[in-house]
Formats: sequence, C-alpha cells, structure tokens
Amino acid sequence: MEQEVYTALTFVELTTVHYQHDDPYGLFNAYVTLIPIAIAIGVITLILFRRDVRTISIFLGLLFSECTNYILKKSIKEHRPTIWKELRKQSYGMPSSHSQFMFFFAVLMTLFYLKKRIRFGSKVLPTIGITFLFFLAAGVAYSRVHLYYHTAKQVFCGSFIGICLGFIWYGVIEYIFRPYLFPIIINHPIGKYFYLRDSSEIEDLLNFEYTNVMNKIKSNNKNKPIKTK
Repeated sequence: MEQEVYTALTFVELTTVHYQHDDPYGLFNAYVTLIPIAIAIGVITLILFRRDVRTISIFLGLLFSECTNYILKKSIKEHRPTIWKELRKQSYGMPSSHSQFMFFFAVLMTLFYLKKRIRFGSKVLPTIGITFLFFLAAGVAYSRVHLYYHTAKQVFCGSFIGICLGFIWYGVIEYIFRPYLFPIIINHPIGKYFYLRDSSEIEDLLNFEYTNVMNKIKSNNKNKPIKTK
C-alpha cells in the first residue's frame, strides 16, 4: 500500500525543497534557495502596478535566462548529485538555474545603476543594495550545493553563465529596446491604454512621484468647496 501511494503522488519542483531532517542549517538554506521565486514575483508585481517598460524588459530577460538554462540542461544532460535518484528527480543539473537566475539579476541591476538607468537620491543606499544582492546570489548558489541539488561545478557554471547573460541582456535593452522598441510601445494605442511608460530618465523617481502626488493633493484640497453648516 505504501509503495502504491509513493508511486501515485508527485510534487511541484518549482516550490518544493528537500533537505535532510538532521541538518541544522537545512531549513534556512531551503528558504534561501526560494529567493529567485520571490524576486520573480516582485518583478511581476512591479509590472502590474508600475507599468514601466524597463521592468517588463527585466522580466523578459529573466525568461531569456531560464530558456537558455533549459536548453543547456537538455543539451549537456549532466545529472544532479546521486542523492536525488532516491527522490526521483528527473531534471538535469548542469548548469544551475537558480545560480544563473540570481547572478543574471544581480549583474543587470548593477549595470543599470552604474550606467545611471536606476537613480537614487543617496549614494550609500545603492551600494548597500548591490552588495546585498550579490550576497544573496552567493547565498542561493551555496544553498544549491548544501542541499545537494547541484555539484559545485554546476553552480559555478550557472553563476558564470548568468553573469555573461546579464551583460548581453543589458546590451539588448540599451542598444535595441530603448532606442527602437520602447518609444513604439509607449506611444502605441495599446501601450497608452495600459499606461505603459519609460521612467528611467527621471533623475529621482521616488522624489518626482512624491512631489507630484503631494502637489496634486494640495491642489485638490484648495479646490474643494468650504462646507458651511
């Protein structure tokens, strides 16, 4: 009976993380290894609420990285560590998609900042943010080895490929999308209908939006009729 249940059940690999029950750091690394999913959800949320074409291009870049990883895995066909044969995990391990995802995202965000495509009022905040982002990328890469999802070689290759693809996709955005595609999208009737925009040229976006919202509130308050009893 137990064998029948075991063979009948399966799981969603995207969100399922296995770790050894006697590993004191297993649970922590299990949460760390899910960080790419949290980032992907965050990017999708920004797209829905910000409607910025650059954010959309970042999401397309993440898809590009994942598709490249899938093709490489199917082409190389290098298996994961032998422990996963017991869990019947059929996907290949070379290169690590989690490591590739994180370093792709970290490099892309770093290039945006260095080329002043992402602007902050403070110089300290982005330095801390970028450092933390690479720290997270390294943490995710380590967690894949710690949890025996990948070998060190698979993680290293995934990280290296992610870095390379990050540079490539930044070039695609800056030299193809930005001058040719973005203006067409934001000025197209469909783009206008969905309020698509490119706000990367605004010096301090947070301050810009805050100032405009506050000015609008003040203007509305001035135009409100005074209530009399």
